Amino acid sequence: MQQSKPTAIRKTISALALSLAVLAPLSIAAAADWPMFLKNQTHIPYAEKAPHPPLALKWKFQTSGPVYSSPVVSGGKVFAGSYDGNLYAIDAKTGSLLWKFPTDGEIYSTPAVDGGVVYFGSRDKNVYAVDANTGKEVWKFATGGAVMTSPVVAEGNVYIGSMDMYLYAINAKDGKREWRMQLPDYEKYSGVYSSPIYADGNIYYAGKNGMFYSATAKSGGRNWYYRTNSAIYASPALRDGVLYFSAYNRTFFALNASNGSIVWRKNLENKLSYASPVVTSDKIYMALKSGEVKVYNRADGGDVATYKFPDEVNSTPAIAANGFLYVGCDDGGLYAVDTKTGVVAWKYMTEDSVQSSPALTEDGVFIASKDGNIYAFSE
Repeated sequence: MQQSKPTAIRKTISALALSLAVLAPLSIAAAADWPMFLKNQTHIPYAEKAPHPPLALKWKFQTSGPVYSSPVVSGGKVFAGSYDGNLYAIDAKTGSLLWKFPTDGEIYSTPAVDGGVVYFGSRDKNVYAVDANTGKEVWKFATGGAVMTSPVVAEGNVYIGSMDMYLYAINAKDGKREWRMQLPDYEKYSGVYSSPIYADGNIYYAGKNGMFYSATAKSGGRNWYYRTNSAIYASPALRDGVLYFSAYNRTFFALNASNGSIVWRKNLENKLSYASPVVTSDKIYMALKSGEVKVYNRADGGDVATYKFPDEVNSTPAIAANGFLYVGCDDGGLYAVDTKTGVVAWKYMTEDSVQSSPALTEDGVFIASKDGNIYAFSE
């Protein structure tokens, strides 16, 4: 569990990939916090400021079960759920426990923090709202199935999918249902694993039934849908009016967010992805179960680079303006890849697979592992 010296990584990389343009700043306000799954409502896990590797272990906090939930950071606290059924609030500087909130099921869902309240789902079929400072329950909302997805909070509502095949809009203040929309169920492909995104008054979401939907956030009325003919596990990303996501048939899609029409699609050959795409100004980073992170040209999906890792990569990467991409690997490692050179500049080995996604702040890098620990690193 020691930090490594920089290690060369096998790569296929074009001159384009060496350009700093990969990391041109996003047209969003920089924020010190990382308050939800993949940072924001459109799933763009990008940090204007983040530590520069090599990093040192700042602290680690042990839970009593594997941790798939990705840590989020808000107001000096780190929040994450564990398969031991608890949501944990941890001091971001010291790693000390502030409080924990018990549920009756394993927590896979990554929490979202908004307005001093933490929202998350549990496999006990409930969606919870908990006071971020005290850990006291604000409300609980019962669905008809395990809640594996991560919420997005917008327009005063919490939007989240359940394994009962509904997407719910729940009033963030009182926990009452505003609306719900059913996803047609298929015997072969059933369930909701993909987490929704929000933009410009619309919610975008997908089911294992292979359907991708756009709906109005206010009423749930559908704008359009797109049929992929294959299960969708990964959560989508949205940038500049284009939606990006992958399906189980090893196809990567870019759809026009306004009408669902195809911008382009790409055959991933025999490569499968459970991770979300990371979209920058001109590149897309896609983690694959083949043990690779592929880099594509955002304009047309053309191949740019391939970073190879020792095991499957099911963690969605996070990227920083300083040129480093952080990603977890099933070999137990957290890796920092220098995107300008394709070299692993630093890694840290946990005791089990890392499937959660990293959170980046100006002061730290946070990750969780199936070994039951939540980790914090700093320069």
